[in-house]
Amino acid sequence: MTKDYKIRNPSITLYPFHLRDDFGEGFQAVAKNAQDLWEILADDIGKTFNIPELQSLRNHLICYQNGQYYPSGEDKQQGYQELIASSQKILRFQPTSQPDNLQLNGSIRASRFHDTYTADLTLYAQALTIPITQLQHFNPNGCLLAHNIKPSLGQTLLLYVEPISFDNYRSLADACIQSFWNNVSQPAPKLIAEGQLFGSPIFEYDYRNPNPAHRCHILVWLKGHPDTLTLTTSTFNYYFINLLFYRAKICFVYNKSREWYREGQRLTSDIEKEIPQFTKIEQEPDAESRLTQLKQLLARIRTKVFDYTKCLSLLKEHGNTLTVNTNNYRETLEEIQKLTLADDNLDFLYKFLNLAEHDHQQQIQADLNYLFASQDLFQQMIATIRGMVEIEQIESDRRWQASENQQSRQLQEALARQEAAQREREYQAQEQSKQQEAREKKRERRLEDVIFFVGTAIGASGIFGSSYPLLQESPIQWRPDASLPIHPFFGSIFWSIIFGITIGLFTLLFLILIRKLLKS
Repeated sequence: MTKDYKIRNPSITLYPFHLRDDFGEGFQAVAKNAQDLWEILADDIGKTFNIPELQSLRNHLICYQNGQYYPSGEDKQQGYQELIASSQKILRFQPTSQPDNLQLNGSIRASRFHDTYTADLTLYAQALTIPITQLQHFNPNGCLLAHNIKPSLGQTLLLYVEPISFDNYRSLADACIQSFWNNVSQPAPKLIAEGQLFGSPIFEYDYRNPNPAHRCHILVWLKGHPDTLTLTTSTFNYYFINLLFYRAKICFVYNKSREWYREGQRLTSDIEKEIPQFTKIEQEPDAESRLTQLKQLLARIRTKVFDYTKCLSLLKEHGNTLTVNTNNYRETLEEIQKLTLADDNLDFLYKFLNLAEHDHQQQIQADLNYLFASQDLFQQMIATIRGMVEIEQIESDRRWQASENQQSRQLQEALARQEAAQREREYQAQEQSKQQEAREKKRERRLEDVIFFVGTAIGASGIFGSSYPLLQESPIQWRPDASLPIHPFFGSIFWSIIFGITIGLFTLLFLILIRKLLKS
């Protein structure tokens, strides 16, 4: 139950830090959600508090044109840049009436630190004494908390009040947190440190969510010195917002390093599970299957080791980024220390510096040492597998070459057999042709003999038939008498033979001539 404390001039300042750039997409590549911070501040916070000026924030930012996000309008070369037109720089506003007649005023300043957007949104009730319970109206339904603003690097809330009636500063600070967290489902942050700034006590609360975007970091500053606000100059405000920016960077980078370390452990486990495959593959009797499995194993391990090396590289990069931001935090804190009073106590700020310089950096270095040791083993694994693949490949090439040579010899032998068979077929064809030719000649001779015989027979019968009447007319005297002339019968036979021989010769010559013409 919150006590009925009285406070005066309360104010709440929101310092959100949201990444504008996404280095994973390239140098100075704009993140896909870069404009989310401005959209939420204009649409959500502006409507919640009914602030027309805040709802029209996009019209005042140089990274917008005609209501559309246009990051090219920014100066890429500047490390720090005001995003509200130079004629204004700070947008001031006065919301409409609030519950319990709480009249709020406010202002917003939008800036860019290198790769990060940030804002300085302040709501305050000026010259007004209120019961502490009305602090809930500065954060209706937790609208100013990180889970609603969603800044990728995190945020800090600075609650300032002037005590009127209270028991002690610690109790009043706790009561401020309790009232500010009224009607908020998220657990309230816990006190982690306290100190003194410009003569006034300051209390640090934090709800250490591992995700910086949901982390709740809040400072409660209670006026205890008449000159506190006077000492809070623009120079201090500049260093203060820088300090909070480096703090957010450190928390974000360290959280990312833990994520990459866990990813490295997972990859280590995955790669180590591949080690038993060596023995299994070596026992494979089939050489080609063994070579195929070795190549597949090499491809899997090489891909995982590549991811592992990338993980190491990013972890080392986060370590370097942490170191850079830690150094920047220290230098900025030293500048703030120069502006403070002699009896101020900034141990709560140095406490975080000590955490970043020692715990965070040492933890990242320990993580790197652990993962680097495994990297050597994995590189040796790759070298061993690659050597085995090369040996198996050489043996496979030799077997392949031997097989190719054997196939070549078999092909040559087959071609030789085909040529021999072709020659044999040609020889057989020639022999068959010769035999056919001989048979043709033999048939021709037989035909000639038949023709000759038939012709002779026909000729003889013709001669005899034509000469037979002569024989009847003058019978042959079988007693030889040289004084008598040759009998006509014998003369007819003689001249018939002579005529037949002549005709036969002419016929034979004619047949030979016809045969030669047919062959040609």
